[in-house]
Amino acid sequence: PILTGVLLGPRPASWALIINGITVVGIGILIQLNLTDLLSQFNVKVWYLATHNSWEKWAVICFNFMLLNILATLSVTTILSGLNNSLQKLAISDKKHRQIFENILDVYFETTLDGIILEVSPSVTQFSGYSQKELKGQSLDTIHHPPDKRKNVVARLIAEGHIQDHEICLTHKTGQIRTCSINARLILDDTGNPERIIGIFRDITDQKAMTKKEKDLEERLNRSRKMEALGLLAGGVAHDLNNVLSGIVTYPELLLMDLPEKSPMAKSLGIIQASGIRAAEIVQDLLTLSRRGVVTREVVNLNEIAEQFLRTPEYEKILSFHPHVQVEKNLSAAFPFLKGSAIHLQKTIMNLISNAAEAQPDGGIIQISTANRHLDKPVGGYDRVHPGDYVVLCVEDQGMGIDPEDIKRIFEPFFTKKVMGRSGTGLGMTVVWGTVQDHDAYIDVVSGEDSGTRFDLYFPVTDGKIESPSSQIHLKSLMGNKEKILIVDDVTDQRQIAKTLLEKLGYDALCVASGEEAIQYLESNQADLLLLDMIMDPGIDGLETFRRIRQFKPEQRAIIASGFSQSDQVQKTLALGAGQYIKKPYTIEKIGLAVQKELARIV
Repeated sequence: PILTGVLLGPRPASWALIINGITVVGIGILIQLNLTDLLSQFNVKVWYLATHNSWEKWAVICFNFMLLNILATLSVTTILSGLNNSLQKLAISDKKHRQIFENILDVYFETTLDGIILEVSPSVTQFSGYSQKELKGQSLDTIHHPPDKRKNVVARLIAEGHIQDHEICLTHKTGQIRTCSINARLILDDTGNPERIIGIFRDITDQKAMTKKEKDLEERLNRSRKMEALGLLAGGVAHDLNNVLSGIVTYPELLLMDLPEKSPMAKSLGIIQASGIRAAEIVQDLLTLSRRGVVTREVVNLNEIAEQFLRTPEYEKILSFHPHVQVEKNLSAAFPFLKGSAIHLQKTIMNLISNAAEAQPDGGIIQISTANRHLDKPVGGYDRVHPGDYVVLCVEDQGMGIDPEDIKRIFEPFFTKKVMGRSGTGLGMTVVWGTVQDHDAYIDVVSGEDSGTRFDLYFPVTDGKIESPSSQIHLKSLMGNKEKILIVDDVTDQRQIAKTLLEKLGYDALCVASGEEAIQYLESNQADLLLLDMIMDPGIDGLETFRRIRQFKPEQRAIIASGFSQSDQVQKTLALGAGQYIKKPYTIEKIGLAVQKELARIV
């Protein structure tokens, strides 16, 4: 009854109790009727036949029957209890595994070697857009991209037994390609043959995008640091070269002014002067690299700048080197105004067109265009272009394209695969990069093998107005009237050049070699004007010199001169009250106009 109660419940246990009772009574009746003697006739030895008392026989048989009942019940109950505990633990474990299976963020899968999906976790819906029901029984090729790549994964699994962190691409139900990392293992049957594949995969699309974004940011940072370091080097070289070039540019000009028009020396001096000017232009390229090359920031028309370049001798020279190249223009920007330097923008266009022509040695078409573009969100490219309104300059060719690894370096100084000697200084694309940086602009490069290259330059538009160009200056109008000008420069040649030019213009010029000497002189003397060099070594620089002079001569006029363009030091000096700024090397017109304007300025 106990066993029956455990297995079947109370009602069957009651019947079992009744049956046991009937059995005990039946045994007693059999003993009383001596039916047990029949057993001996069949040679069955019964241990309880040793006694002849019926009641004793019955008691012994009943006792043993109950004892065996109890032992059987205890044994079966123990076995069933253990079995029940095992079943409960199995159910709990199965529940846990089911919860994990149904809630796992990664996708668990089982497939045949042919790619038929046997099992897949519910998380596959979020990843692929397909439900479990849609995918079970289907081929993995449904979502594997491209489908034929799956065979490569299976072949590797068979060869190695497992794969770890292997990247594959899967196709979302919407058609979007997602990247995932897969870990899988080959399961063998009892005979050791491959049977099925189990594994998990994880969506790493966003992770890869973030990693790429961080890598791009790091590359831009490293690129900026490299260009900054090169810029510092170039700036120092440019400063020294400007000092050297001053004599080459200035003295031929002075000699030509004193020579008869038909002098045989005029041509030679003109060549020397032209060479000096050309060298000065190369220095300007270096200054652009050092981000000290933009002299002025005025409102300019990008369409007009492009049109003007297409009428220059430099443009004609490019076409003469590349007679089979055609240039098409589409300058359609409705609002082409930006703040910047027309000279540097024109030089940027020249370098881009020259670069495009070199990329098409067998001829082709170069397209130069402008357009207005509004960005309401950032756009990634070579640079990350921020939201805003831009006028975009585009130069596109049909050349051989640029290798992706080379694109990372095309703006580095002297990095070129073009014909050396024909392409200029090797700084052309560096000048483009520097000009873009100086104009707070952005650049993007799109190129493919045998599909050409396109440069897009994004310049912020401005609503300012273009100033009317000044009329041509005649030398006679720049003559002075013996005004005293104090030249402050640490380089002897520079002092002498400036003194010669100013005396030629009718000024009384005198020189000192440092800021300290200038302060000492002005403490006891007067000067109508200072011509003050910005960088002097050793001793105090131009900014500190002018600051100290203004403490005891608050109305002292000054002109700032430098081999660099308008640096922060120059701007601070102008803010203190200096009126004009000129860049070396000097020319008689440049220095004469600056002196005249400063002497006429009301202070």
